Amino acid sequence: MATVLDRVAYAAGQTARVGWYLAHYAAGRRRLKPLPRPDFAVGPFPDRQELLRDMRALFEREWDDIASGLLPAPPVLDPDPVAWLRRSALYFRDLPRVDARRHARINDEPDGDPAHAHLPRYYRQNFHYQSGGWLTEESAAVYDVQVETLFTGAADVMRRRALLPIARFVQGRDQRDVRLLDVGTGTGRLPGFAHHAFPGVRITGLDLSRPYLEHARRTIGASKRLKWIEGAAETLPFADASVDVVTSSFLFHELPKKVRAEAVAEMARVLKPGGLVVVVDSALASDRPDWKGLFDLFPYYFHEPYFADWVTSDPDALFAAHGLAPRATEIAFLSRVMVFDKTA
Repeated sequence: MATVLDRVAYAAGQTARVGWYLAHYAAGRRRLKPLPRPDFAVGPFPDRQELLRDMRALFEREWDDIASGLLPAPPVLDPDPVAWLRRSALYFRDLPRVDARRHARINDEPDGDPAHAHLPRYYRQNFHYQSGGWLTEESAAVYDVQVETLFTGAADVMRRRALLPIARFVQGRDQRDVRLLDVGTGTGRLPGFAHHAFPGVRITGLDLSRPYLEHARRTIGASKRLKWIEGAAETLPFADASVDVVTSSFLFHELPKKVRAEAVAEMARVLKPGGLVVVVDSALASDRPDWKGLFDLFPYYFHEPYFADWVTSDPDALFAAHGLAPRATEIAFLSRVMVFDKTA
């Protein structure tokens, strides 16, 4: 049972994390040149206090799940302070290059590198205007700093909302018989948290980026029950009905509509009857109508060519069309956590 000391430790750790990335956000803003006003209509914005209240409520939800025994307290996946400082330095070093691309609207540098010719065209881009797109060691090193700065320290807690439906799924099962696949794993944060919460489950993280997978191996680790493989969401290298749980976090808004449908079809194919799919991605514009300005401006400031289509889509209909029935949805700060199952 969680104690008062446990709660204090959790609150202190998460507060320190949020403060660290708020400082990154403030320092980064001072280094960026302002963009011209957009030439399209922009919706309403929440004020800073509203955002902080909503984020605080999300941490409270996670703590309630920990206190009730459903989930363990989250581990620190990257405990080396020297590595934190090195990645922060890399992040700030890359900011001027990011800003130059943003103003020049340059977003296709990875497409010109013959080393990436084997990858799908939609993937060979400077997402977020970041150097190397998602395809270099330097990009892998700064990715988590960039995303946590964007979400002011709340990216990991949004990802971890996927753990609650998985915890309910594995209750009463022998974890050693459960196989979990994380699609578009990136730097491996979600598999890292899942491995800590469910140490018996066999977990595989799959991604198109070899440097990101190598970063995951170094920072998260690898073992008989935690593996990393290279592959595409739209052509999963797994047999039919071979996986019990499929997860993804912040993947679908980076896929073109056609590829998004192919990825869902592949998830349904590899999932066992009675299996579970848990997807964490950006909230939809309809989930947060009073925050619509954030959704309008995000692809303007960060190169995200498929984002606008995602936030106006109907994920429940997409998954249902491939035999995955929607079971639950949670709006978690700026994310949407969606749970689907495959009828046995």
